[in-house]
Amino acid sequence: MNLVSSKLMRRVRDSIHDYIDLDNLESSLVDTEPYQRLRWIKQLGSANLVYPGANHTRLEHSIGVSHLAKQMAIQSGVPDDEIHLVSIAALLHDLGHSPYSHLADELPFGKDHVDVTQDIIKDSQISDIFHKKGIDINEICNLIKGNHRYGSLISGDIDADRLDYLMRDSHYTGVKTGVDTGRLITKMSFADNDLAIGESGLPVVETFLTSRSIMFPTVYFHPFSRGAELMLARATKSAIDKANFSYESFISYTDHKFLSELNLAGGLSRELVNNFETRKISKRVVSITKDKTEEMGITKSDIDNLESAIAGKLDINATEIFMDLPPLKVVPTMKVKIIKEDGTLDYAINMSTITKSLYEAQFDHWRCRIYAPPDLAEEASKVAKKELGI
Repeated sequence: MNLVSSKLMRRVRDSIHDYIDLDNLESSLVDTEPYQRLRWIKQLGSANLVYPGANHTRLEHSIGVSHLAKQMAIQSGVPDDEIHLVSIAALLHDLGHSPYSHLADELPFGKDHVDVTQDIIKDSQISDIFHKKGIDINEICNLIKGNHRYGSLISGDIDADRLDYLMRDSHYTGVKTGVDTGRLITKMSFADNDLAIGESGLPVVETFLTSRSIMFPTVYFHPFSRGAELMLARATKSAIDKANFSYESFISYTDHKFLSELNLAGGLSRELVNNFETRKISKRVVSITKDKTEEMGITKSDIDNLESAIAGKLDINATEIFMDLPPLKVVPTMKVKIIKEDGTLDYAINMSTITKSLYEAQFDHWRCRIYAPPDLAEEASKVAKKELGI
């Protein structure tokens, strides 16, 4: 990104949206320490182990979200004197992300990144900036959470966040999807205090949801990068359990600070992070469908025992076996609202066979997986399948 300052604004040259103008307030927020931390947090975490170009950051994504949110607010009729609230909330919406993006989601403690974002806004120099400008901090936080009359612009089924990350992640991974953002925005308006799309925009909604459904199994839950995330999560938990650093410290780290601290922690943490940095990632040895997983009755409470049992049969430490039981629904219920030609409201899923099929299709891609050391992959696969009775 090339930042060119002027007296009235800062102009950002963005790889996705071309030029983005930030006013003085937005520029001052970008210059704060909490915001600059996002410059050193990759948007897609460990996905660059699979897609080498996926090195874009939370900072550029957040600026892009602000840009789109402003366009959406203007198009959907948000009053001129309130558009800046939407833009600011969008700019700050990702402040609470941990190193390696969603890594904190894999840990059994801590807050949701949205809650961490609110803490940062209230306890940093950002609150001083808001106070001087007479901006209500709670209103900004409610916007970020989606608990606001304009909240669906930032946290909804078709929001600025999703629109930007789908375009940006597709661009940098090289996974071609295609979302006609311009067309989609022109069809936006508010109905019943929620963002809705005009009926003639339904085909673009279908394209957006199709793109999202492609990106989840292809990028966001790619089995190799999931294995890498499991390694980092275990390294982090080990370091925290041994008081090498706290959870509060962890969520304040940048990516490179985080890896450095894991190395300094020694023991299992150092071993796992060294393997991560040299791309010696645990290998997927078993992959089980949703139906089979449910039939077998496997739950998160079984993970520790299964990992230990498989490791015992292989005569290795249980820390070398990883079982991944991801969220069952990676794409939530599709509640995109459509304004029909007669003025009534309905959901896209009720008006589109494609949309209904996409919701069901996500379960076709869901997998429970077991990972083991690459040099033991073949043997581990046999042992794991025998242990699971498959």
